[in-house]
Amino acid sequence: MNIRSLKGVDDEDILNVFNESFSDYFIPFKLSKEQLISKMKADKTDLELSVGVFEDQRLIAFILHGFDTINDQKIAYNGGTGVIPQKRGSGLTKQMYLYNLPVLQKKGIDKIILEVITQNIQAIKSYEKIGFKTTRELACFKGNFKSIKSNKFIDIRGLKTYPWERMESFWDINTTWQNSKNVMNNLKTDNDSYGAYVENELVGYVILNPKTNRIQQIAVHKDFRKKGIASKLITELAKKYGNAFSIINVDKKAENMTSFFNSIGFENYLEQLEMELKINNQ
Repeated sequence: MNIRSLKGVDDEDILNVFNESFSDYFIPFKLSKEQLISKMKADKTDLELSVGVFEDQRLIAFILHGFDTINDQKIAYNGGTGVIPQKRGSGLTKQMYLYNLPVLQKKGIDKIILEVITQNIQAIKSYEKIGFKTTRELACFKGNFKSIKSNKFIDIRGLKTYPWERMESFWDINTTWQNSKNVMNNLKTDNDSYGAYVENELVGYVILNPKTNRIQQIAVHKDFRKKGIASKLITELAKKYGNAFSIINVDKKAENMTSFFNSIGFENYLEQLEMELKINNQ
């Protein structure tokens, strides 16, 4: 058994261990190769910063790390930790981090962030032993949206560019990694985006990943809330993509957002913790 970087490892090998590791998860799921590649792109995965455990040349455990610079900090994002079922309980996650932390420190990474399902007590304890601390609580929603009566004063148009200074002014709280503006810029050609305008002024917007029907960002100017703008943006999406949508990792402190999703009938089907580990404290 040896531990090393995933640089040069074939996507098919990563896919096989990923699907085997999550086959009996709290919410079992299986990715196609296309979906895995899309996920790795969205997570900004860097295989040189990712790590795996190999037994007889077979990959049996992994950590996929993305990389980005946010607010002048170099951040690694754990986009997935997996161990095949028959190798669990051997401390492989801790061993991978013992191997990987010096690599990340050498690269000047300031901290690692991740999300973990609140029910996964074993994983949470494992991360805490490594030194991770909980930074916020997150909610995930899904449901079938019911169209509402249109507000004639709101004009919905496709967003060709992202005027982030304006768009960020609508936020109550910062997004999580997978919904961050850097990731949105990276996925701009893959995603579908719409803006809501009142008298040619942008007052709200939505960004959707059409492959998953996942709403990645939605926000409305504070002065224009409770006027049906967010609902009309989703109504526009529903015309093109059907009524079933999801959104993941909404900060539970963003009560306006969580209340909105509840009001349109979406179910809070999953909760996660965001955790971080500071590794360079200069």
